[in-house]
Amino acid sequence: MKWFLHASCVALLMQSAAHPQLTRAIDIRTLPYERSLEKLPVDLTATIGFVESGGTAFVQDGTAGTHLHFKPARNDLRVGDRVQVKGVTMAGLYLPGVEVTEITVLSHESPPAAVSSIYDDLATGRFHYQRVLVEGLGRTLTPLDENRSLLRLAMGSRVIEVRVDAPPESAPDLIDARLRITALAAGGINDRRQLVFPYLRVTEWSDVALTQSAAVPESLPVISVASLLRFGAADEPHHRARIRGTVLAAFEDGRVFLRDVTPPPPPREVKEDASPKAPLSPAIAVHLSTTPSLLAGDLAEITGFPVMAGFSASLADAQVLSRQAAEPPTAARVTLREFQNGSHDADLVQLTTPAVLNDFFRTPDGYELRLTSGGTSIRAFLLEKTAPRLELGSACQLTGICLVESATTDKGFRSEPDRASLLLRSLDDVQVLSTAPFWNARRLVIAIALLGGLVLLTLILLTLQRRQITRLESKITHQAALDERQRIAREFHDTLEQELTGLSLRLDAATTRPLEEKARTLLETSRSLVSRIQSEARNLVSDLRDDTAHATTLPEALQLLATRAPEGIAITLDLSPIPTIPPPVTHHLRMIAQEAITNALKHAHPTQIQLHLSESPRLPVSSSPSLPISQSPHLLTLRITDDGQGFDPTAQTHGQPGHFGCIGIRERARKVGAEVKWDSEMGKGTTVWVTLPLGK
Repeated sequence: MKWFLHASCVALLMQSAAHPQLTRAIDIRTLPYERSLEKLPVDLTATIGFVESGGTAFVQDGTAGTHLHFKPARNDLRVGDRVQVKGVTMAGLYLPGVEVTEITVLSHESPPAAVSSIYDDLATGRFHYQRVLVEGLGRTLTPLDENRSLLRLAMGSRVIEVRVDAPPESAPDLIDARLRITALAAGGINDRRQLVFPYLRVTEWSDVALTQSAAVPESLPVISVASLLRFGAADEPHHRARIRGTVLAAFEDGRVFLRDVTPPPPPREVKEDASPKAPLSPAIAVHLSTTPSLLAGDLAEITGFPVMAGFSASLADAQVLSRQAAEPPTAARVTLREFQNGSHDADLVQLTTPAVLNDFFRTPDGYELRLTSGGTSIRAFLLEKTAPRLELGSACQLTGICLVESATTDKGFRSEPDRASLLLRSLDDVQVLSTAPFWNARRLVIAIALLGGLVLLTLILLTLQRRQITRLESKITHQAALDERQRIAREFHDTLEQELTGLSLRLDAATTRPLEEKARTLLETSRSLVSRIQSEARNLVSDLRDDTAHATTLPEALQLLATRAPEGIAITLDLSPIPTIPPPVTHHLRMIAQEAITNALKHAHPTQIQLHLSESPRLPVSSSPSLPISQSPHLLTLRITDDGQGFDPTAQTHGQPGHFGCIGIRERARKVGAEVKWDSEMGKGTTVWVTLPLGK
């Protein structure tokens, strides 16, 4: 046990040596963010300067200030308590603080001394979470919530918020009064540990002291708008000023525009050769702290704080002292140059040059109009929620408040306006002089699109109609061919076949009479010939009337031929799958096969015929004749082989007189782009080769 206690003491001593206790607020305040996360030990003696709640307090010693956080909360601490704090460091939102484990109140003293500060000290966080002393001019005082107040304090040209933990009813008259305030420096912090904006925290109104009381607004002299913020003014420019003018426009957001009725002060220096000029700015923009109850044309007296906003001085945090109804104001007619040179800033103007409306679109406050006048682009703002009923391309007469949006500094130390825009009081300030021409760019695009669609639809309809006409022509051609085939079949049946039948009957009758042997032989031979011619005529008529042969595939057509074989003749089939080929090609190949079978039956007297059909990348050299088209990548081969008596191929090149079968086969082959060749040898049968490149 003794050994364990000794080891623990050594460990604590080593830890203390590695992390010495922080005893000054400046040491805690300046810790890097990463070091503050290490929960370094703190033993600090300091004085409480502000109590936020039971869980947070702000303390200062002779070096700086920091913040304390308690768990559980302490409600017995007061400003001025001198305390001894023990705990560990924590990161905080902006700068490191102390997570308190033990706090002891040593005594009660005066609050820590406040450090005199200006706005830049507060904006940079130099005295953040410390008591500071600031001076400024009271601008506005409004309730923050049920028991707190928000005082806006002007410190030079900047305004800072002062949040007071007391209701505004108990405060003295602070507006336009010189104030000296003792407060805690604080501010809004973002997630990146950055100070977004500073503000001050005050516990009670006793920390707000008046160093100069405010003047009664009605006692202020009425001054000219042109004298505001000028060098050498009798009164300090930060105090309220009183002006009198005619209300040009009043908007719901608190903006009011007045045309000054007080004569401007005489110029300090007048040159003899100087030409007379209009007042620099006879109008002014006023920002009221409440919703205005003024109407255009009212003669009003207003008091407010002069500030430089944009190109000309304006009044901020203003109040209406009096108003008197009068006639509506008249707009000053100005040229584009006068509109843009700043001489009519905040004044009610009417452009002498019409403007053409190019576009308008919605904004968070209403609508923005884009116009062009004399080659110059103009922006106009309409503070209404409903879209303006204006046609693009219309020529308009514009009336509104001239707003100089920005300014640039010339090399001669003179500030010149950069651009100006119009603030419209209502849609009545846009007077349409002429509507847009019917054929504007948008309508031309729509018309071209419709015309293009119509042309495209016409082309589609023409294409469909052409296909329909093609199908109709094909059907008509097919029907005409069928009708012609039927007519030829009827003619054969009614003429040639009937005559052959009659001739056959006469020959039959003649053979029954006693004749010489030679004559009888001649008659029987003639009768046999007539019977064969009659059979071929019937087959021809059957082919002409059989339309299914022209509607089937080539393998089906060859199978049909095999079923028509005469008795005693065996027709075998060797058919392989082939790609689909056009019907005309199928017809010619079928007729070639039929003619080859007919020739074999007539002349070769075979007992067996084989029909072969196949498709291959190329013809085998060992089993096919040497054909020029064998170079084609894919070939269709039709082969008709019989075991008849054969013939001499060299004698059949051009055909024998009176025989047209081979000539017909060659003609049909040429029509479909095929090659045909006969392989035959006397007594060993005949093979007809038909080779068709599938590419054709």
